[in-house]
Amino acid sequence: MSDNRFEPINQAHAIVEMVLFFEFISPEPDKNIERLLPLRSELEDDFPSYELLEVVEFNFGPSVPDSTPQQVQPKTGGFELRRFKSDGSFEWLIRFTQKSISIHCLEYTRWKNVWEKVNVYSGKVFDKLAGTNINLSSIGLRYLDQFVFCGDPKNYDARLLLNPSSSLLCSRAFISGARWHCYSGWFEEAKGLGEILGQVNLDSVVSNVDENRRATVLIDQVFTRRAQSETELMQYMTPGKIGSECRSNLAQWMHDANKKLLSDLLNDTVRSRISLYLDEMP
Repeated sequence: MSDNRFEPINQAHAIVEMVLFFEFISPEPDKNIERLLPLRSELEDDFPSYELLEVVEFNFGPSVPDSTPQQVQPKTGGFELRRFKSDGSFEWLIRFTQKSISIHCLEYTRWKNVWEKVNVYSGKVFDKLAGTNINLSSIGLRYLDQFVFCGDPKNYDARLLLNPSSSLLCSRAFISGARWHCYSGWFEEAKGLGEILGQVNLDSVVSNVDENRRATVLIDQVFTRRAQSETELMQYMTPGKIGSECRSNLAQWMHDANKKLLSDLLNDTVRSRISLYLDEMP
C-alpha cells in the first residue's frame, strides 16, 4: 500500500468526538446549576470525576483616570462530570453551564450504543429541570472527524481524501498544499422536525501526530435545530418516553445527515476504508 494515503485517526473510523448540546433561555440561570448538582452523585458510576467551573466577574466604575476594575468573588458557573481513558484523556464528559448543557463522547463505537447512553443522560437532566420556566433555544449534534496523511507532507494531495466534485468544497482546497480551510453553512427543512442549520468546517493543517510532522484534515460538522418561539422546542425537554422519542427522532435525522454529508465529501476509497455505506441507513 502506498505511503501517500489518508487514514482515519482511529482504526475503524475517523470520529474524534460526538457532542449533543442544548442551549437554554432561563430567567434564573444561577438556579439551573443548583437543580442539576444532584446528578453528580446519581451519575457517579459512569462519571467518577467531577469539577466545578468558576466564573469571575469584574465591575467597572465611571470612566475616570486611574480607575481600576473591582473583582467580585468567584462563583460557580457550572460543573463537569468526567470519565477518563486509561491514558488520562477524556472518554466521556458532560458540561453544565448556566445556559447550556453538552454531552461529549470521545470513545465512539457505534451510533446505536452511543445514542442510547446520551439519551439516558439527557433524560436525567430534563427530569431535574421539569416544572421550571426554562426553555430550549436550540438543540444540536456535532461530529468531529480526523484523517491523517501518512506520507511526506510534500506529497500531500487532497484528492486522496476528498471528492473534488463535492458542492461543499472550493477548488482551491486541491491546489493549496497541506494547509487550507473551507467553511460552509446552509438551512434545510427536515420533514416533521422543522428547519435545520447545517454547518461544515474543514481544516487542513500540519501538526505533530505521534511525534511526527503529519498533515491532517479535520471535518467539523454541526446540525442545529433553533427555536423560532420560546416554547417551540419544549417537547425535547419532556420527561419520560415522549421526550426520549422526540430527541431520538431529531438526533437520528442529524446522524443520517452527517453520514450523507461525509459521503459527499470523501472519495470512494476513503468511504470504503471507514465502511461508510449509505444503503445501510434506515
